[in-house]
Amino acid sequence: MILLDTHVWVWFNMDHPLLSDELREKAPECAVSVISAWEIALLVRTGRLQTGHEPAATAKNWLSRYPFKVLDLDLESVALSQSLAFQHGDLADRFIAATAYRHGARLATNDSRLKALPWLSTISS
Repeated sequence: MILLDTHVWVWFNMDHPLLSDELREKAPECAVSVISAWEIALLVRTGRLQTGHEPAATAKNWLSRYPFKVLDLDLESVALSQSLAFQHGDLADRFIAATAYRHGARLATNDSRLKALPWLSTISS
């Protein structure tokens, strides 16, 4: 399984040129975190992301386009977000990385801080 970092999920839905053809081909293997849905709603609500949808509807609309599995935030991932070594304090990144680790998934990200974590398996987007 490949868990998409929030920016990579945005790239899928915005047909961003930085999204690799390799990752596009692996879409059936991909999942997103419920935390990414929350981040997307915040970005839309604050005007930092234009999707043409209401904040709460954006994730549902995107999941109809790409039916990625949605991984919920569970207690084990919450605990891991606090016990694993992180080099920064971004709470959303901590939850997403911990969720990837908990599920044995590779995290698709271009975030160099996440890629530097020795315990996290990553794939470039």
